[in-house]
Amino acid sequence: MNLLLRISLLVVSFVLLFFVLRRIRKSGLEIVDSVFWICISALLIVTAVFPQIAYWASGLLGFDAPVNFIFCCGILVLLVRTFRQDQKICTLKKKLTTLTQNEALRRD
Repeated sequence: MNLLLRISLLVVSFVLLFFVLRRIRKSGLEIVDSVFWICISALLIVTAVFPQIAYWASGLLGFDAPVNFIFCCGILVLLVRTFRQDQKICTLKKKLTTLTQNEALRRD
């Protein structure tokens, strides 16, 4: 992993950590969500500081380069995160529909 990628990972992870902590202070982010983003930031920092982990994991899983491993893991984590957010949104939509219908029946 070249130096530019390692520096980029460090910068992105610290910027992410800064924004997450700022949102926590302003109560704009739930604790569960903030734990997820803090863990992602910590993993990026560990990967940037110890690139041997990325080399080992990419060799173990058959990736040609550690960069491909990092990008693939990032994409997979964000896909899982998006799926879970979609589940939450679907649940909230159902609750909103039920609440609206109950309120409409109550007013009649």
